[in-house]
Amino acid sequence: MTAQFRRNKDRPSRGPETLRPQSHDMCDWECGQGHHWSATVANRTHQRGCRDCSGHGRSQFECKVAMLVEAASGLVVELDHRVRLPGRKEDRFDLFLPGPDLLIDLDPLWTHSQPDSLRRDTAKAQAARAAGLDFERIRERGLPAIPLSATTVLEAGPGTDPEDWAWAVGALLRIRGLPWKELAPAEATAALTKGAQLWQHAVAAPAVSALTAAPHLEAEFVANLTNPGVGLARMAPGCNDLCTWRCQEADCGHQWDVPVYTRALAGRGCRKCGYKRMAAKKRRPAPGTSLGEVNPEMAAELVEVIGHPDRTAFDLLPNANQDCLWKCPDPVCAKVYPAPLNRRTGQLSGCPTCARERSTAGRIRPKPGQSLLDRHEALAGELVEVVGQPAWTAADLRPSSTLLCSWRCRKPGCHGHWEATPDQRTRRGGTGKPCPVCKPPRKSRARPATT
Repeated sequence: MTAQFRRNKDRPSRGPETLRPQSHDMCDWECGQGHHWSATVANRTHQRGCRDCSGHGRSQFECKVAMLVEAASGLVVELDHRVRLPGRKEDRFDLFLPGPDLLIDLDPLWTHSQPDSLRRDTAKAQAARAAGLDFERIRERGLPAIPLSATTVLEAGPGTDPEDWAWAVGALLRIRGLPWKELAPAEATAALTKGAQLWQHAVAAPAVSALTAAPHLEAEFVANLTNPGVGLARMAPGCNDLCTWRCQEADCGHQWDVPVYTRALAGRGCRKCGYKRMAAKKRRPAPGTSLGEVNPEMAAELVEVIGHPDRTAFDLLPNANQDCLWKCPDPVCAKVYPAPLNRRTGQLSGCPTCARERSTAGRIRPKPGQSLLDRHEALAGELVEVVGQPAWTAADLRPSSTLLCSWRCRKPGCHGHWEATPDQRTRRGGTGKPCPVCKPPRKSRARPATT
């Protein structure tokens, strides 16, 4: 990997000797075939190589070897055959011959010379043998042999000449008694051309890309985390590359990471917006359970749902905690006031202004037998009106009430009209603040003469 390093784009002063294996510095790389690309160091140490040398589990080298084997043996050869062995993740095998049911891995030096390669290759061979698969490896000269008994040791190379490796596969087939013939130069050229075309098709953009299947994803796509630089046009709808997405809703902008297939095939979108839609759906009442259907009298008082002017009484559950504006049904009051819906339905509360008036009226109303009419009938006959409460009568007033009232004198021939409180009228045994027209003149006290 260090031989392919060209430069550090994020921190130019740092090279392979000072970079950590899990560094997220973006660097430029060049493969042995002369292809250039950009990727993080962590991406490379996780065995991500040149995108142009690999096409969805295939390489140009493998494609050419496969087509040469097909032409020389007459057998069908499948590339990148995948099998899930017991206790392991899905394994990939370079070549699969369905006729003899034979699996073959090609191990060139440039992909199997890492320190951990021998251990991984051995573990894979052991798992395939334990599963009863017919599996063989062809390794480049110079690589250590797989330390397993009863294993056929075939070598090819040095280098990655497809004809040399196809000849090694042919030797393996001849040992098993399978057909094989030497190819004429024209036949070998045709097979190599077919292999190159197969590889070009593998690395080209898929016939149906994620962008074609779901064009709306283009606006939300941010970056490919698995293969930096690869966009939706180069990924199939079922691709499992982990990508970053950003919601385009004006009031959201949420950013999250999920594989491409969950967006292009499963149709999943922004989780944050999904939670909002689910919550809104749960808030919607079932038929026959809305406020407008359960309590039409209260629904008639609804003016607006605060924050949701488009909602009506038929969009609300009676026990919802939505803040709403209400209008008092009393035409004399008609005040608009805010209150949560569940407070109105749970505590049966209404207009606070009318409630205060009722509370005040309850405190000043007399007890039975203690009203002005009961205790001062003559004075009650002179009451004309309670100022500010035209519907009240003497039966609604206490003798000590301080509410201002209008009075009219009942004496024949007197037309006196004045205002006073019941408390002022009932003082001094009911003679307090009499009619100002016919009240008796005040007696004056004469002072004795002085000599």
